[in-house]
Amino acid sequence: MSTWRDDPNAIPPWNERPKCHCGFRTWLQVWTDPLSQGKKGCRFFKCPDIDDDFKACTFMQWIDTRPLERVSFKEEQERRVRQQQIRLKGKEDELKRRRAELGQREAALKIQE
Repeated sequence: MSTWRDDPNAIPPWNERPKCHCGFRTWLQVWTDPLSQGKKGCRFFKCPDIDDDFKACTFMQWIDTRPLERVSFKEEQERRVRQQQIRLKGKEDELKRRRAELGQREAALKIQE
């Protein structure tokens, strides 16, 4: 069963959309900026009249203290893929090194013959 915590468009049952400083009912949004560590995937209320350059009302109120599980799961999967890529690169480098050693040994054996 899905709960408000799982749905990025759901508002907690105890929390109505608050009014901003302008008097408007706020909008619900999900933070997507990857630069803000720990906030990506968290929901917040913001003024519907807010500008991208923040010259208008700057009302913002967080709903979540941690990212939604779905976003966290995605980030965890991305982290695992990056780790596997690093391990694979290490194995490729090791294979190249061993092939080079083998080539040197074969060349040394040919010289001895």
